[in-house]
Amino acid sequence: MLILAPTPSIYTGRGTNTYLVGDGPGLLCIDPGPDDPIHLEAVLGAAAARGGHIERILLSHSHIDHRPLARALAERTGASVHALEPGRADDGARPLRDGERVRAGEVGLEVIATPGHAADHLCFHEPDGGVLYSGDHILGGMTSVVNPPDGDMTAYMASLERVRALRPRVIHPGHGPRIDDAMALIDEYLTHRRAREAEVERAVRERGGLVAPIDVVPQIYAAYPVALHPVAARSVEAHLDKLAIEGRATRIVVDGEPRYRIP
Repeated sequence: MLILAPTPSIYTGRGTNTYLVGDGPGLLCIDPGPDDPIHLEAVLGAAAARGGHIERILLSHSHIDHRPLARALAERTGASVHALEPGRADDGARPLRDGERVRAGEVGLEVIATPGHAADHLCFHEPDGGVLYSGDHILGGMTSVVNPPDGDMTAYMASLERVRALRPRVIHPGHGPRIDDAMALIDEYLTHRRAREAEVERAVRERGGLVAPIDVVPQIYAAYPVALHPVAARSVEAHLDKLAIEGRATRIVVDGEPRYRIP
C-alpha cells in the first residue's frame, strides 16, 4: 500500500512514497517520509484501514523527505526503527545489515545495501514476488541524483549492477509511479549513466587544462533550465570522481574546489 507524502518538487515528482508492506496484522512501513503531522495521520489511517498495526519502520536512507517522520511514527505505534546508519538521526533506530531478512506475516524482505545516491542507502527485495522497494536508487519517471561527497557514482553504478542481478519484476520507487518492467528500466539507467559519463569525459578533454564541473554543464545539459545547472554540476563532479578513481582523470583541489584534467 502506497501513501504519498506531500513533498512535491522537480527532484521528487508528486512527493515521497511511503509503503506499508505485509499480509498479517503486523506491518512494515518503508520510508515514513517528512516530519508532517498530516502525513503521520494518513499513514496511521492506512494501517488501520488495512486491519493491521505497524511493527517495524524500515529506512531506505536518511534524506529529509524519507526519514524524519520515523520518530513520531514510532512513538505513536511502538514500532522499532531500522536503518543502515542509525546515528544519522535521533530516532532510536537499530542497525540493519546487508543481507538481513525482515518478515511481516508471510512477506519477507531482504536488505540490499545500495550506496550511491547516499552512502547509507538500502533497497528492500521481496524475492518470492520479484518486487524491489528501491528508495531513491531507482525512480519512476526521473533519474536519481548522485551528489558528492555522500553520493558516489562508482558505488552507484556497482549498486545498479547488483540490483540488476536480482532480476526484479516490479519496482516500487521512492518517488514516481510503480515500475512494471523493472529490468528494462534498470538497463535504461545503466545506459544513461554510461552515456553521460562519456559526454563528461569528452567535454573535459576537449576543454583542456583544469576544468571545474560547472564549466562543462552548459554544453552537456544544454536542454535543461539554467536553474538546474548547480545540481547538474554536482552530477558532473560525481562522474569525474569516478573517472579519477579509475585513473582516467586527474583531480586537483584549487581553493577548496575540485578541478579535473583528462589527457
